[in-house]
Amino acid sequence: MNRNWNWQRLTAITVTAAVVAAGLAFWQVIDPWHAAAAVAVTLALAALWSRTEDKAADPEWPHVVTEARAGGRHDVSDLSWSTFTRDGRVTERVVRRVRALAADRVRAHGVDPADPAAVPDVERLLGAQVVRQLSSRQAPTARTLQSWLDAIERLGAAPAGRSAATPIAPTPIAPTPTVPAPTVPTHEENRA
Repeated sequence: MNRNWNWQRLTAITVTAAVVAAGLAFWQVIDPWHAAAAVAVTLALAALWSRTEDKAADPEWPHVVTEARAGGRHDVSDLSWSTFTRDGRVTERVVRRVRALAADRVRAHGVDPADPAAVPDVERLLGAQVVRQLSSRQAPTARTLQSWLDAIERLGAAPAGRSAATPIAPTPIAPTPTVPAPTVPTHEENRA
């Protein structure tokens, strides 16, 4: 480390301190001995400052090479650290990813989530409450996020023969066949 004297700074500070001390002694604010002591202390501090001007290079932490293992461990770890904010709410990044996942799953079932006319079909697939929460701008809680993921998981993959690349119209919900109510024999019919 090169520690040369900064003579220009040392001279400037010493001259300034001497002029100020002489002025204070001339107007009798301090006596000459205290003025001389003030100049000496200022000179010592300026010399110390001049010698410590060069800063040492900031030592860095050694770079540790991490081995990337096969699989999604790094992605899962990264996602788990970035899931929640300090107040316990789910981050916007995770909300965007879950919304995209839900839209992809709904598209795989033949429904366009961007179409306003398809809202009943989206609600049929995911549930009305989940659709309402997914479209909300409020940051969800962990429990709400879990309900979203459960709804997407219950939806499952695309039905056989369908893919997200070739969406088809949603299958209509078949009406429930009417079954006649069971008849209960009356007391008189039991006697016969």
